Amino acid sequence: MAARVAWTAVVTVFFLMTLGNVVSATGSGLACPDWPLCHGSLIPPLRPDVLIEYGHRLAALAASVLIVATTVLTLRQTRAPGLRRLGWLVPALLVVQIGLGGITVLLKLPHLISTAHLVNALLILAGLIVLARGLTPSGTGAPAAGRERLLRLARVGLIVLLVQLALGGYVRHSGAGLACPDFPLCSGDLLPGQWLPGVHWVHRWLGVLLLGLFIHLAVVGRTTAARLVGALAVLQVGLGIATVLLQLTPVVRAAHAAVGYSLWAALVWVGVDAGCWRRTLAAPARPGATRRTAHAA
Repeated sequence: MAARVAWTAVVTVFFLMTLGNVVSATGSGLACPDWPLCHGSLIPPLRPDVLIEYGHRLAALAASVLIVATTVLTLRQTRAPGLRRLGWLVPALLVVQIGLGGITVLLKLPHLISTAHLVNALLILAGLIVLARGLTPSGTGAPAAGRERLLRLARVGLIVLLVQLALGGYVRHSGAGLACPDFPLCSGDLLPGQWLPGVHWVHRWLGVLLLGLFIHLAVVGRTTAARLVGALAVLQVGLGIATVLLQLTPVVRAAHAAVGYSLWAALVWVGVDAGCWRRTLAAPARPGATRRTAHAA
């Protein structure tokens, strides 16, 4: 039961994040200029932009309920200390997320707060995936021969990808999506000389570097999840180039973000298989097990 609820929460949070990017891509972020109401009412005006933003808020409500339910069920059904601590951490991040969401609206979409809102959502998604995997009977995981290398690659990849997605969020929220309007150059130059084009340029080429890392991870991992990471990385770079060349077409822009979130989720999955959260997922020893082990030794 707990695992099913946790996986439902994962899917709902992913949908919520994707819908949040649709809000951004369509310019609907201030369609409801107040919070928590929308135009001072629980029932908003029936305009497309308002419905997109209000739908995002309703999805956030559903995700919040599922996150709290996941925590309650985790605390009831598992004895693993790491999972129990994570069960408390995820709703704490949810409280932060709700606060950041309200501040984002009330302060009229400040770039750094909007970016923090995205990063916190990624952490919530990762925490839910780890919880769901910990509550689900484990499979075979990564082959033992390459597990240590995969573990190192997954750890580095998770850190750098979080930075990359944060940069992407800042590029999106600061309106820097076309600060470098051409590819592979930036306004015809090899190196940009201003702040927003510089951020865009770093985001662009860090993505290319990550592509090499993730293809290497796919080769080392030899699992379905690792190969998925490699495939999603290729798709993500392609969508990033298309986003620029097609002048921020909303559908392509939204797909670029959704694939980025999928890449993050798949990499967290690979990290679980490789042992990034081994202590978190480990169940506690049964009473007396330590004494019996010592006696046998």
